[in-house]
Amino acid sequence: MASNLVPRLLREPLLHFAVLGAVLFGAYEVTRPDGQERDRVVEVDRHELNRLAAQWEAQWRRPPSTDELARLAEARVQEELLYREAVAMGLDRGDAVVRRRLGQKLTIAWADLAALAVPEESALTAYYEAHADRYQVPAELTLSHRFFSRDRRGAEAEAAAATALERLLAGATVQDDAFHGAKLLTLPNPQRLVGDFGTTFRDAVLAAAEAATQDWFGPVRSAYGWHLVRIHTYTTPHPRPFDEVRDQVHLDWQREQIERDRERRLEALRDAYDVRIAPLAPVTDRGDASRQADAP
Repeated sequence: MASNLVPRLLREPLLHFAVLGAVLFGAYEVTRPDGQERDRVVEVDRHELNRLAAQWEAQWRRPPSTDELARLAEARVQEELLYREAVAMGLDRGDAVVRRRLGQKLTIAWADLAALAVPEESALTAYYEAHADRYQVPAELTLSHRFFSRDRRGAEAEAAAATALERLLAGATVQDDAFHGAKLLTLPNPQRLVGDFGTTFRDAVLAAAEAATQDWFGPVRSAYGWHLVRIHTYTTPHPRPFDEVRDQVHLDWQREQIERDRERRLEALRDAYDVRIAPLAPVTDRGDASRQADAP
């Protein structure tokens, strides 16, 4: 029995795998350079304990007990131990997800550093003046319109609108067509006219508003037919005072500084490396390319 057991064990694939794993791990431990001393201290300090406790409290709406905090600390230690050993064994290399995540952490660290910059007040006012269109109060518009449907009236819709305009200017009433939206509109931003009526209608209405036209005018074409329009109120765009938008200006300035800092750092990294990219020759036959790549 014993004599037959040994040959059977030697033929077991699982045994081969275990022996190979042990050999590889042993070779890694033996050949690891002595000069690459790793920090053997894994510390969960007071700051980290406070962070773990805050995360726990945010999730469970109460502080952790002493035992619960101890388990959190132990889990953090195990996480750090596994991370360090995995990196030491090179398991982070060749993993696109890990590479991308590490790159994201680096850019976040750069952003945190760039965000520490405190701008001079003159820098903020200069940014505000250079981007004044971002901090405007948009135009406001109130109008009425009469609608003449192209679907209902066909080619006669425009002529019917022109006839109705004469009656409106004479103070008479007109019979127009039903419209899917309101016929009295108050718009905090006239650009919204594009979504309901189209750009041609928007442009004609704004031109009349800026010319201070008060009577009915038209016909004005939209995506649905023809309209007669009367503008009741129009407020032109005007800048918000700097003091009113200072916080937003600061945020926008900071975002721009963070992006510029990121670009500078990336450019410095490229200069520090010998970057080589193969010629980008087009692949005309992907089938042939795949077969060549798979060929021994």
